[in-house]
Amino acid sequence: MREFALLVPSKIISSEELGIVTRFVVGSMLLSHGVRPDSRAHIIFDEKICITFDGKSMRNVRPDEQSLAGILRAGLERGAGRVMMGISAKRIDIDEFLSGVRGAKIYYSGAYGRVEDVPQDFFSVFGYPNLGIKESLCKSGFLSVNLGSVDLLPDQAVVVLNNRVDRKLRRINN
Repeated sequence: MREFALLVPSKIISSEELGIVTRFVVGSMLLSHGVRPDSRAHIIFDEKICITFDGKSMRNVRPDEQSLAGILRAGLERGAGRVMMGISAKRIDIDEFLSGVRGAKIYYSGAYGRVEDVPQDFFSVFGYPNLGIKESLCKSGFLSVNLGSVDLLPDQAVVVLNNRVDRKLRRINN
């Protein structure tokens, strides 16, 4: 299972930067021909409200910014419960949430960190505008991953990470 978490402030919902969040969902969950059934994306607002997109059960999600923005707004307003099929919102304690993750634990911190050979099952954390919980992540066993020599925005970094894992799987399967 590939899991992606993006930590953002709730004020991003009403800003021009909301596109970074919606493109993050698209980059982590969608393929050109459908949904990644082995992926899950968590958008975490203010380290308190988590909106989860589950690839196995997600239906009728459009990749355009306006539709995804509406889903995110609905989840943030609801705070807890089902937003639509395969998408849910819940209140969380960020430390408890991150300590309970499975698979390899990684976080993207820009052009810093080690170049990791990311396994097929992982949980990755991204932050925008920055990742203010690096110390907490390190204490929970997360490793910093480097995805290139240039800092990438989270919506770009998630695509690069998925492409790396996809290429690795193709090499193994061939």
